Amino acid sequence: MTVTAVHAANPPAHILGYTVRSRTRIWVSYIVPSCLGLLVYIVQTASDLALSYQHFSQKEPGLGAGTLVLVILPPIITFILVVASREQRNCACSERNKCSALGIGLLKLFLFPFFVIFRFCTRLFWAIEGLFHDDDDVERMKCLAKATQTSNIELYLFVQAYAQAAPQIILQLYHMLVQDMFRNYETSAVQSLSLVFSAIDLAAITTSYHRMESQRRVGRHYPWATPQQVDTHRCQLEQNERLCCELERKKRESERTITSFPESDKIMENFRARRSLPNSGEGTHELHIQGEDEVDNDALEQLETRALLHSGPKGNATDEEKIQGTRPKLKVRYEDLGDLNTIEVLDSIPETPPPPPPPKTAPPELPVLKPTEDDPPTPDLRRTMSDNEHRKSRRVTRPLSQLETFKDMLLVNAQLYVKENVPHPPKLLMGRLKDEDPDEHSVLIPQSPKPSPLTPKDVVDFYFPRPTKIVNGIQQDDFAGRTVSFFGWIAFITMRMLSLSTFCVFYPKAFFILVGVHYALMLGCLALETRCRGSWNRSLFLLLLAYIYIFVLMEFRVSFKNIRLWYGGYLVLTLVENITISSIWYVNEDFESWWFGFIWEWIVYSGILFLATLIVYYCVLRPKDVSLIVEDESPQGNQQEYPEDQAVA
Repeated sequence: MTVTAVHAANPPAHILGYTVRSRTRIWVSYIVPSCLGLLVYIVQTASDLALSYQHFSQKEPGLGAGTLVLVILPPIITFILVVASREQRNCACSERNKCSALGIGLLKLFLFPFFVIFRFCTRLFWAIEGLFHDDDDVERMKCLAKATQTSNIELYLFVQAYAQAAPQIILQLYHMLVQDMFRNYETSAVQSLSLVFSAIDLAAITTSYHRMESQRRVGRHYPWATPQQVDTHRCQLEQNERLCCELERKKRESERTITSFPESDKIMENFRARRSLPNSGEGTHELHIQGEDEVDNDALEQLETRALLHSGPKGNATDEEKIQGTRPKLKVRYEDLGDLNTIEVLDSIPETPPPPPPPKTAPPELPVLKPTEDDPPTPDLRRTMSDNEHRKSRRVTRPLSQLETFKDMLLVNAQLYVKENVPHPPKLLMGRLKDEDPDEHSVLIPQSPKPSPLTPKDVVDFYFPRPTKIVNGIQQDDFAGRTVSFFGWIAFITMRMLSLSTFCVFYPKAFFILVGVHYALMLGCLALETRCRGSWNRSLFLLLLAYIYIFVLMEFRVSFKNIRLWYGGYLVLTLVENITISSIWYVNEDFESWWFGFIWEWIVYSGILFLATLIVYYCVLRPKDVSLIVEDESPQGNQQEYPEDQAVA
């Protein structure tokens, strides 16, 4: 994992794996999509309104009213969703009163085409403004932030694709196929224009949102989100970057600790040197060891021993190592010892090394004064007669081996390392524990000063880490991936709409039965995926999402556990449906026009093109997976895989 956090908040800065300049990214991610979206919306809306007028003029009020209702329906649905959403209401009423916010909402409802055009022009203006600034300039970043500013118009464009474009294609295709040779070609030309741009709009929206939930979990937000929701996603990305940096730092420290334990290199070097080189040479100096030894925790003795140390040629070993390495060659001068029974062998390693050997010019050492008969006896307060009788039996001499010495040195180094690097509870916390239970901690914890106004009792001077979790998702598609995905969805929508429309012409009742069964199956799959969790508005949205799944599939507001199973199963199901219903009318019906043969060929060619683009997209242009490390704020034992969502708005 790298320190630079990768997320899906912005379009990727590469095309086909090659990093592009900021200016090129503005062109392919902002300017070109805005221009094409503005063109498609103007032509689509104008052609639908003109088509409604043509139907009324041709004495077909039913088709005219149906076409006009499909144009008006998306802004009405958008207005209802905005009013029903608490977040949207709070955002609208934060800068103005409720009456003004309601008036602006109604104005957008009645004049929705002008507000949509204004939205596209605003995005286009700020994107072009960003071209006049230098790469990675602060002003350029501000311009791009204004170009991608959230708005309720984006919600209207999303609703329009599935509430206007999709049913409009079915309706106009059905009307064109049931007409005979003597038809109004002006109406047919407007219908063709409406069909083409409705399919383009439906494919463009599906391309943008088909993996929306996986991208939203790793940084992308809805284009109609409120500023508070945008700030929440931004804080999530900053938190991920901080946690990634902390994880990288801990990883480096752990690698450095594992590869180079404190003083381990020096210890191993000395150990190998002693094992590889034979011990030779005679004693270099005499060591005076004078200490206190305690036998069975009840005997305290004073001893003085002079031992001749035999060491190797290496001079970097300590006196303790020399003692252990030459234990068999230890020579004791009995003339300097009063009693053999007074010899005690230390059971522990001295904390300080012995003094260096005296120089040759040093004066001779003073003789050891032995007690005489005239000296008063020194009372031994800790010994009894019974102790003296069993004294010899309690003496245990355990010579330390080289392995034990090496083990003790490693333990000391480990204790020092833990003491220096492992944090201890702060004094403030220890003082509070003492205040809570003074009788229990009076010996272990020293007295702490009384809390001052600068350090109140409800303030803790250290940070308790929270549990973290890893959230998986994908990046946004780059320009090449978005283009191939767009043409793939165009081919799929063409195949799907032609199959359903022609089947409706020949078998109307079977058409509604097929659509109803498909809708019920998609609704059951969504209920199984979500386990029917959430509020009533989430359940209501699942009804709308199952309607969208009649035409296309997208991961929107519902996180798929097994994305391959969902897409694979849906594509197999729709391909089988399309081929089956198209083969039924192509084999069993007599055609009065060449249109139906042409439609059959288009269905087959569209299916082949869709499969080809699917293979290219999945094998070459599929966006990379992204993982974010975030703090798990859900309570333990009450975690839900699908949190309760608010309304779509």
